[in-house]
Amino acid sequence: MESSTAGIEALEPMLPNSGKQGWNNSNPEQTTTSRSIVITPKQDQTSFKKRNSFRRLVTKSGESNISNGQITGPGTGTFVGLFTWLVDAKWRWTGIIFFASFYVTWTMFAVLFWLICYFHGDFETQESGVVGDVLANSSQPCVENIKDFTSIFLFSLEIQTTIGFGFSRVTEDCAAAIVTLTVQAILGTIIEAFLVGVVFTKLVRTKWRAQAIAFSQYSVICQQDGQLSLMFRIADRHTSRIIGARIRATLVNQTRVTREGHVVTLDQQPLRLHPSGEDSDLLLLWPTTIVHSITVESPLYGMNEADMTQAAFEIIVTLEGTTSSTDMSTQAMTSYLPCEILWGYRFDDMIGAKSDNGRPTVDHSLMDSIYPVGITAEDNGSVEFSPD
Repeated sequence: MESSTAGIEALEPMLPNSGKQGWNNSNPEQTTTSRSIVITPKQDQTSFKKRNSFRRLVTKSGESNISNGQITGPGTGTFVGLFTWLVDAKWRWTGIIFFASFYVTWTMFAVLFWLICYFHGDFETQESGVVGDVLANSSQPCVENIKDFTSIFLFSLEIQTTIGFGFSRVTEDCAAAIVTLTVQAILGTIIEAFLVGVVFTKLVRTKWRAQAIAFSQYSVICQQDGQLSLMFRIADRHTSRIIGARIRATLVNQTRVTREGHVVTLDQQPLRLHPSGEDSDLLLLWPTTIVHSITVESPLYGMNEADMTQAAFEIIVTLEGTTSSTDMSTQAMTSYLPCEILWGYRFDDMIGAKSDNGRPTVDHSLMDSIYPVGITAEDNGSVEFSPD
């Protein structure tokens, strides 16, 4: 049977001879990093076409590929959507909109004040120094001590930022200018509160903290305690630890036909994981290998390597916990496609010898380091595979 991971002949040049240290045909389970290899999965034409029709739902970095289309209802308004977009946007776009919002409103209200003063005759009055003869309906200008658009722009800036230099002011004889001033004061407060909220949310959000959580690029299938098991690795690379961490995995099938003949699209089936169970927290002080035993209750039960290669499903992994430094919840996600599940391999140990200060050291460069092992899975119908 053609392997979906790597051909045996491709592995032979990578492995030391049986007489050399680091590889023993009689003990394929030994774990020495000298046997670690990098594997590029094969893709036969049939399985490639089938997987090509099943687009990845969640990227390796945890981003969703689901498009919601046209959404209506509570919580989907323009204001909420703009706030969420600014929070999720890059800092350069948030900074551009931050500065642009102030310059646009300053300029917009400066134009309104200029029009009010122009039609009220304030420029002619204050340039000639005559008050009362030129104006037909008022004895005072709308805005005192203004000469041109530059002075009006500075007046608009003073209003919205509440600087109040005291040189220019709106007089009580011009209702249009008074209304414009109050509207600008209220709108300026709303804009400032909105943008401060965006910046604060971006600073305290836990998305950047979640990027310090690393998942292995591939998951592997091998024997674990006498049971065929699916395994992947997770590590927290940040000095601030996550407390109360819980991890879950969901197998999403492209379609499933029920007993009644109904077709369920994107059917979800949970995978039981350990050492993190439903009632226990995951300890992330060091890299941990998460195990799913392929028992009769597992959705993967009865599938051999060839069946899994041809299957159209995705395993979505979600880690949730609370950061110890900010006491805020965080979430990290990744996913594995059938072509990213390697049969007959095991992860290398990342925890090395103790350092000079007596502490165990973790080599994060071995996060995706694996080595071949022999598996026999008669329980689920797969054939025996041995790398040697």
